[in-house]
Amino acid sequence: MDEALLRSANALFGFSPPLWSLIDSPWAPLALAAPLLWYFWKHGHLRWTLAVLVAVGLSDMTVVRGLKPMIGRERPCAVLEGVGVPVIDGSPHCGSGGAMPSAHASNTMALAAVLASPELAAVSFVVGASRVVTGQHWPTDVLAGWGWGLALGAAVRWGCKKGLGWR
Repeated sequence: MDEALLRSANALFGFSPPLWSLIDSPWAPLALAAPLLWYFWKHGHLRWTLAVLVAVGLSDMTVVRGLKPMIGRERPCAVLEGVGVPVIDGSPHCGSGGAMPSAHASNTMALAAVLASPELAAVSFVVGASRVVTGQHWPTDVLAGWGWGLALGAAVRWGCKKGLGWR
């Protein structure tokens, strides 16, 4: 089922590779987070800026340094023939590290959860979908990333509101 969903989604890659590659860029989460962090800092919400940094930092660190190496799942673009992937500097790009869970999905969902933002959750869904469309992750990698990011972001939000009394 994972492979069938991946191949169906990856077939969309041929319609607009530059668009999917832009969304799929490693810089996309930073491009999303930077204006938000600036907005919170500028409007005196330094505490929530710190909460975002903690949630996304925990997400990234636990996924990249802990879960991916422990699970050891290979990316679909590394193991399947005929998967369309972005071309960077003239050569196909299959990402680095393991596949499970998706750090892009986890980090963007942690951001959405700590701020309790449905709009940012929608952005996270687009980013996660791009990871499957570009052949970087299996659909279940993205689902696991969303779940992990949601759990971490919600835990940080709960800790800030209940434990620290933030509003």
